[in-house]
Amino acid sequence: MPSSFFFEDASDDELELIRNQEDSSEEDVKEGEAEEHEAGEDEDGEEEYEEEEEEEEEEEDASDAETDKQEEYLSEDDEAAEYKPEDATPKPFFSTVDGVSFHADTFMELNLSRPLLRACETLGYKKPTPIQAACIPLALTGRDLCASAITGSGKTAAFALPTLERLLFRPKRVFATRVLILTPTRELAVQIHSMIQNLAQFTDIKCGLIVGGLSVREQEVVLRSMPDIVVATPGRMIDHLRNSMSVDLDDLAVLILDEADRLLQTGFATEITELVRLCPKRRQTMLFSATMTEEVKELVKLSLNKPLRLSADPSARRPPGLTEEVVRIRRTREANQEAVLLSLCTRTFKSKVIIFSGTKQAAHRLKILFGLAGLKAAELHGNLTQAQRLDSLELFRKQEVDFLIATDVAARGLDIIGVQTVINYACPREIDSYVHRVGRTARAGREGYAVTFVTDSDRSLLKVIAKKVGSKLKSRVIPEQSIVKWSQIIDEMEDQYSAVISAERDERALRKAEMEFAKAENMLEHRDEIYARPKRTWFMTEKEKKLVAQAEKDSAGNPAGGELVSADRAEDLKMKEKRKREREKNLPRKKRRKLEAAREMLEDNEGEEEEEDEEGD
Repeated sequence: MPSSFFFEDASDDELELIRNQEDSSEEDVKEGEAEEHEAGEDEDGEEEYEEEEEEEEEEEDASDAETDKQEEYLSEDDEAAEYKPEDATPKPFFSTVDGVSFHADTFMELNLSRPLLRACETLGYKKPTPIQAACIPLALTGRDLCASAITGSGKTAAFALPTLERLLFRPKRVFATRVLILTPTRELAVQIHSMIQNLAQFTDIKCGLIVGGLSVREQEVVLRSMPDIVVATPGRMIDHLRNSMSVDLDDLAVLILDEADRLLQTGFATEITELVRLCPKRRQTMLFSATMTEEVKELVKLSLNKPLRLSADPSARRPPGLTEEVVRIRRTREANQEAVLLSLCTRTFKSKVIIFSGTKQAAHRLKILFGLAGLKAAELHGNLTQAQRLDSLELFRKQEVDFLIATDVAARGLDIIGVQTVINYACPREIDSYVHRVGRTARAGREGYAVTFVTDSDRSLLKVIAKKVGSKLKSRVIPEQSIVKWSQIIDEMEDQYSAVISAERDERALRKAEMEFAKAENMLEHRDEIYARPKRTWFMTEKEKKLVAQAEKDSAGNPAGGELVSADRAEDLKMKEKRKREREKNLPRKKRRKLEAAREMLEDNEGEEEEEDEEGD
C-alpha cells in the first residue's frame, strides 16, 4: 500500500513526489505516442497522417459521448459551459471511466485488509454496492470526495471501510483522535457508531459517541481517552471543544459530513462552518448528501479541496422494489383519518410498519390510540428524551413492537432492517421528504410498500412529487364499513385518551419537581465546586444566535430567494463580536466588570422569559 495512505508525517517533497507519480507516467506515455506518430508520418507520407488524424478525431468524439461518473468539482458556470444537449441521453448505470469502477464482485477487490474483510463476512456483506465500489478505492488515496447515491445504498460503509483501513496503519504509540464524523440527528449518530464498532470488531480501533441528551461529564472522559474515531452531532462537539479541557482537533486527519443536506436544513450551518474552521487544513474531507442543494454547494466550496464528485445513479431516486399506493381522504372524511389508519393497520399492514405523522403531538396521540386499540406501537419524535428515543428504536428493531410512529426525525439515514411498509399519515410537503420517508423500506434490493394519505388539498402537491420522482402511484380503497367501525371505537376511546393525557401531565409535573429538588440539593452540597467552575461559552453571543435563527427562518420561508446562512454570514458575525470585544478590552476594569455583569443579567432574564413562554404553551 502506498505510504500516502498512512498517517505518519512525511516531508512536502515526498508527498509531492507520490502525488505526481501518475501524472509523470501519463506524460511519458504521451511522449512515446508522439514519437511513434512522427515516425509514421515520415515513412508513410501525408495521406496516412490525415487518416490517423481522422481516426483520432473519431475516438475523441466517442470518448466525449461517455458519461463521466467521476469528475473534478466544477462551479455552476463551468458545468453549464461543458453541458451539451447531445450528451443528455441516458447512460448505463454500471460503468468504468478513467479506471474508476462502480462495480465490484467482492470486497477483496477493494484492497481492504483481512480484519475488515473478516468483519464484512461476519456482517453478511457479500458484494459491494455501486457507491461502495466507487468510493472505497478513491477514499484510500486520501482524495476529498463529494458523493451522492440513492437511499439504502450503503453510504455508511462507503466511508467507514476506507477510514478504518487507513487507521490500521496509524502510529500506535501516539494516541489521538484522527477521524470526526458529523451527523444531523442523534439517532443517525448512534447507528453509525454501532456500525463502525461492528466493522472494527477485529481491530484495535476505538470509536466514541458525542451527542446531545447524554451526560456531558461522561463524554468528556471519552474524549480525553483519545478515541481514534468520534461520531458526533455538531452542537455538542463544539460545546466540548470550547468548554472541555484537553479536547481539540489538532491531530484530525479525516472529516466526514454525512447527510450534508439535512445538516444544513436543521440549522447547523454556522456550527458546521465553525467546526470546519477548527479542523486542520491538511486533512481529507468526505461529504455525502442525497441531494445537491445550493447550501450543500456552498459547503462543498468551503470545506473540500479539489474534490471528486461521485454519483451512483442519482436519477433512480426511488428504490426499485418499492410499491407506492395512495389512500384518498375526501374533505368530508378528513375527521375520520385516524379511523382509516387503524383500519389499514389492522386489516393489511400488521407489522414492521413506520408511520410518519406531521407533528409531535399527532405522533403521540396516535401512539396512545394504537395502545388503547391493542396494537403494539412506539413513538419517535423531538418531545422524547434521548434515552426514550433510543429505547423506541431498539423496541422496533427487536420487533417487540409492530409500529413505529415518528416525525421526520426518522426519515433520514436510519437503516432499520426489515421495514416492510411506510405509511405517510401526513402527506410530505417536499420531494426530498417524500423520497427519504419511502426510502426506509425496500432497502438493499428488498421489496416494500409505501402508502400515502392524500387529502383534497394535497392532491396537486403529490402529483408534482410523483412526476418528478418518477413514481407510479396506485390507488387503495378502504372499505366504508371498516372506517365507520373504527370511528365509533375511537369515539368510545376519547375518555380513556383524556385520562392517559392527564396522567402523563401529572407525571411530568412530578418529574420536574423531583429534578428541581435534586438540583437544589446538589447546589447546596457542591456549592463551592459549582461556583468555581468556569462558565460554559459558545462561539456566538445570544444576540448573534437570534440573528442567525431569524435569518434561517426567513430563508426557510422563502427558499427560492431567501438568503443563505453561509460561511460568509457566520464570519461577519464573528468579526463583529471580535471588534466589540477588542473595544471592551480598552475600557477601565470597573466599567468592564459592570458591562459583563449587565450582559449576564440580560441573558439570564431572556432565559427566564423563554422558560415562562414554554410553560405557558
